[in-house]
Amino acid sequence: MHFTTKQATAEDPSHTVPDKVLKAGKIDWEVVVDAYLVGAAYVGGRVTARAFLDRSGAINDGMTVVTPMVKVMVERDGFLLVQSLSGQDHYVIVSRHEQVRE
Repeated sequence: MHFTTKQATAEDPSHTVPDKVLKAGKIDWEVVVDAYLVGAAYVGGRVTARAFLDRSGAINDGMTVVTPMVKVMVERDGFLLVQSLSGQDHYVIVSRHEQVRE
């Protein structure tokens, strides 16, 4: 995985990138990962989540995003790689949104 200048700072322990995101970033996904998603929830074939290590640099760590329509590609070490239906974007789901229980 290649880090941009912004992303390289995520290895600084004082940064706000969750440890699980850094762990997922060490896995060889065999594709370029566009972002790592935390607290992911599926909404009509899309994923909404907080994004970290956005490859484009357009999204700040922790911002909420909605992906294009995605399909599941592979699971590794408890993390899930999804790909946009266009095939152009790849995201790693680091954690899923916990449902509210009464």
